[in-house]
Amino acid sequence: MRQAWQLSLLLAAGVSAGVLDRIAVTVGNDAITEGEVLEEIRITSFLNGDPLDFSPDARRAAADRLVDQYLIRRELASGGYSAANPAQADKVLADFMKTHFHSRAEYEQKLKHYGVTQDELKAHLLFQLQALQFTDLRFTPAQPNEADRVASPGSDGTPPSNVDKQLETWLKQVRSHTRVEFKKEAFQ
Repeated sequence: MRQAWQLSLLLAAGVSAGVLDRIAVTVGNDAITEGEVLEEIRITSFLNGDPLDFSPDARRAAADRLVDQYLIRRELASGGYSAANPAQADKVLADFMKTHFHSRAEYEQKLKHYGVTQDELKAHLLFQLQALQFTDLRFTPAQPNEADRVASPGSDGTPPSNVDKQLETWLKQVRSHTRVEFKKEAFQ
């Protein structure tokens, strides 16, 4: 009996000895973990070809993006929007690979360097496609005027389109009605 009791204590200790992922941000009753923030940094850096930056400012910027993504995901779930087609994400990924890498081996080496799996990358691209569809459906007028056709903001300094402004305004409004709390210890 004593051995069974000791074994159960050892098993319980082994279960609780696992790695815990610290909460970085709470959004309403949900949490964004520090691991999700770091994944966002890795994937975004990979896609942009930027060096990895895990500084407090970079973690905070990634967490802000994840809050926006969370709010869009919540709206997608409650608004009856259709899911993005996984085949589209595969096409976007294939096009990205063709334009950014000379070979599959180079692509896989970069994934490894950034600590990104192909499944994580595909999930990220699939959400981006769904977010674009949501933005188009929610904020693009039936007959866009010339101001709505302005390119999205980019590195060339073009101003944001009316659709981008409407999305930004919507996100600010939704954030103002949602409890968002950044845990300072995750950003030090």
